[in-house]
Amino acid sequence: MRRLQDRVAIITGGASGIGRATALRFAAEGAAVVIADIDRDGGQACAEEISAAGGKARFIETDVGRESDLQRMVDGALREYGGLDILYNNAFRNTPGAAADITDEDWDGTLAVTLRAVWKGSKLAIPHLLKSETGVILITGSVHSIVGFAGSAAYQAAKGGVLSLTRALSLELAPKVRVAAILPGAVKTPGLRAVPADEHAEFLRQVPLGRNGQPEEIASVAAFLASDDASYITGAGIVVDGGYTTH
Repeated sequence: MRRLQDRVAIITGGASGIGRATALRFAAEGAAVVIADIDRDGGQACAEEISAAGGKARFIETDVGRESDLQRMVDGALREYGGLDILYNNAFRNTPGAAADITDEDWDGTLAVTLRAVWKGSKLAIPHLLKSETGVILITGSVHSIVGFAGSAAYQAAKGGVLSLTRALSLELAPKVRVAAILPGAVKTPGLRAVPADEHAEFLRQVPLGRNGQPEEIASVAAFLASDDASYITGAGIVVDGGYTTH
């Protein structure tokens, strides 16, 4: 029996990077997957790849910064698959900028996608997750959730809030729904292209394993946390950073 057999999962930011790798892994583990993303071409391609491999997937175009889109995402999962067992809040926005320089628009936009949407998506999903015997909320945090970086004030605030929200939700939803955050380090995704090469090289010099993580490595952790193998884990932030935060 595959670990997520017959479960229904929504993955935001599922068209690329960690979200795409997780959608493929969840489907391979037996889940029916809703891929929610603003990237129509990437999301549809991921859903088609899963279907071609014999899995179940549907793409729903979703801007997680819009409440109406989040509602449509949840409604679509219920209409297509009849329930909801897993919500993986993975979408993010990162607008670089020091606290003294970032604009109000970029601050608000980063927090809207990276933090507020996690709360709002979870709020809309909770009534349905409570009906599941295996309800799980997963959230992509970051090493930014636990250590400081200059020049990323809004993203830093959002990812710190994500980890605190994980703890709050875990207490509010226990024992019926488990909640956990995954805190990646530098993972080889499209988002990594925005980091200047010299800054990234310096970061990697501080990673004991000496390399970027791969999206599939984060997806493996997500599959574990979403499954019954992690049945005694809730409220935790699981660091997957190649050892970076051991310093």
